[in-house]
Amino acid sequence: MKNTPMKQFIRPALFKKLPIIALTLASIPAIANEFDRRQVIELDQKNKAQLLSNMRSTLSSTQSIMSALAVEDMQAVVQYARPLGFKARKGQGPDELHSMLPKSFKMLGKAMHQDFDKIADDAETLQDPKHTLQQLAAVLSSCQGCHATFQVGLVNTK
Repeated sequence: MKNTPMKQFIRPALFKKLPIIALTLASIPAIANEFDRRQVIELDQKNKAQLLSNMRSTLSSTQSIMSALAVEDMQAVVQYARPLGFKARKGQGPDELHSMLPKSFKMLGKAMHQDFDKIADDAETLQDPKHTLQQLAAVLSSCQGCHATFQVGLVNTK
């Protein structure tokens, strides 16, 4: 392929700008961290993976609750909400991850699990999809607040 004058101009200009482009890309995380004022929860790789897996599982179950509400299947709501409740977790005792979490984070988590107990109980007794939807909206609001307050990072092992 022949080198046209335009190609000859673009290559040197691009190569001259590569250090600037690289520096800009490298500084984006630093800028993001400067403006991200959330509290960092530092965990090792194993516990970070477990916490994020727990969150994804909760999100998946919440989506299943929403789908069940859409067809007014209150028994399915109970089925998906009950395992997310505090009662279902009682007796398991604290694990390594639990001991690494800040108290304020654990308090929010406990409240969320108690809210899922209430969702399951009310879905079973009241059989009112609109009521359950309001409860779920409140839980999701607290989830959003938690995610706005905390971020998960890796323990610096250096």
